[in-house]
Amino acid sequence: MPSLRSLWRQQGTQPAAADRTFGLGMRTGADIVAPAAIEEARAEVAIDGAMSRVFAITDYPRHVTPNWLGRLIDADEPLDVSLHLEPLESSSVVRSLTHRMVELQSSRMLEARGGRIASIEREVAYEDVERLRDALERGDERVFSTSLYFRLHGRTPGVLDESAARVAGILGGMMAGARPALYEMLPGVLGCLPAGQDYLRRRRNLDTSSVATMLPFGSSHLAVGDGILYGENAHNHSLVVHNPFGSDQENANKTVFAKSGAGKSYLCKIEALRALLLGIDYLVIDPEDEYGRLCEAVGGQMVRLSGTSPHHINPFDLPAAVDDAEGRDPLAERVLALQGLLGVMLSDPGQPLGQRERGVLDEALYETYRRAGITRDATMHGNAAPVLRDLFNVLRDGDNAHGLADRLTRYVDGSLGHVFSERTTTSLDQPFVVFQMRDLEEELRPVAMYVIADHVWREVTRRPRPRMLLIDEAWSLVRHADGARFLADMARRARKRWLGLTTVTQDVEDFLASAEGHTILANSSVQLLMRQDSSTIGVVEETFGLSRGEREFLLGCRRGEGLFLARGNHVALRVEASELEHALATTSPAELARQREEGRDAR
Repeated sequence: MPSLRSLWRQQGTQPAAADRTFGLGMRTGADIVAPAAIEEARAEVAIDGAMSRVFAITDYPRHVTPNWLGRLIDADEPLDVSLHLEPLESSSVVRSLTHRMVELQSSRMLEARGGRIASIEREVAYEDVERLRDALERGDERVFSTSLYFRLHGRTPGVLDESAARVAGILGGMMAGARPALYEMLPGVLGCLPAGQDYLRRRRNLDTSSVATMLPFGSSHLAVGDGILYGENAHNHSLVVHNPFGSDQENANKTVFAKSGAGKSYLCKIEALRALLLGIDYLVIDPEDEYGRLCEAVGGQMVRLSGTSPHHINPFDLPAAVDDAEGRDPLAERVLALQGLLGVMLSDPGQPLGQRERGVLDEALYETYRRAGITRDATMHGNAAPVLRDLFNVLRDGDNAHGLADRLTRYVDGSLGHVFSERTTTSLDQPFVVFQMRDLEEELRPVAMYVIADHVWREVTRRPRPRMLLIDEAWSLVRHADGARFLADMARRARKRWLGLTTVTQDVEDFLASAEGHTILANSSVQLLMRQDSSTIGVVEETFGLSRGEREFLLGCRRGEGLFLARGNHVALRVEASELEHALATTSPAELARQREEGRDAR
């Protein structure tokens, strides 16, 4: 019979060994994150071929300001910064400081007995120790054992040397210094990992006020917890996330200035896709049919304004419902809005209608509504609204003062009569709506922009919800005095209607030539500046108070890059898009041709 020892071995030891063997074949978290190879040298360490060099801050500046590490973090260098803090017991620190004060006081007394002048360094040290001890005893401060490291990345030792020299220059400008962790690069790398273990232990005792100047790491970044991701910071690669309807925003308005080909439409398309994901409606006035593919992809609504299109917008429509504001007169507001539209229609750019012409139009507009059975009585506002042709008939039936009927003829006869003198056949019932005006003549586009923006304003007044209205080539409307006043008024009042107005233009000088253009800019909490031309950079630099470096950045930045100005920050933005977003947003003829070829091959 087998002995008890043999049974124990069979039942205990052998299964345990099998378990250990089985465990060796299991994949653990260490197998996933562990590198394939680590090669440590005197002044750098290579992990899977990627080289690093770790430095420890050894000399701290005596006088610092909040966020003094910002210059190091914002430096265009590939580095990681690691700060280790270990709080110390105040009682033990007070005893140590008291002992230190006794030593310093003894030295002072010996020097005084010997007739020697007191050492400046010793006097400063005594004052510092005394001030810190008093603050600790009152509970105003605490002491932390602090380690501060940064890890540089590079492909070769030469690249690391160049980055280290630039970082040393930055630290020297702040009266700080750092030393490489020679022969201890691997412990230094481990100390810079998110595990929070300090293996180098290059410590320095700092009080709470000193540590507070380093925490949190602040930089020229712009990121909120919930918002639209616009891209990354070109300097420190942090994310640029902005919520236009956030509670910390004055309004959701935005102005975009860029020369042709700078990527402003590309950015706006990316913004539209990501706004839809957040439940924000996005409306676009598109003069060049750049948003058609995007609209089709997201199942949006395309409204085409042309002589042969079935889509029409009647600017004479009254609001469907009256809000709670006392004393509000919807008819008077509509007449005032139509005055602005007719000013764009009947006047030349820069030459608004005169007071007599406006008086004639005011009387004719009220008569037009009266003939349609609509008066100031709100119970009559449910009647069918008149159209532009009805106003033309009123003017023609009169004495045609100032030739207003003659000037209005082109908008009611021929193909234009189907564009501007028909009843409304479209509604904003989709989250993404594009108003396309490519088939309209250049001189008619400001009129169409006004009609569309006015139609959107009536809709947001009736059914408020978060919406963004993008007006591309807005300068063509701003150069008309009445159009500029209308946009300026919309920019001022959009916040109350849950609307964000985005004006996009490449003609900065024309946009800012009027007081209304500056009003639109002043009422936009976000300004986006993309690549500028040397002929306009002076105006942009003066208007936005740019630094010399920002000026040069705008002159030389690549497509899709620019300055994102919000909440007092000037962030160098680089737009980043996924493959699907890029396919929908690109306007490159070569890429569009390749997409068409791939589509035909797929069929």
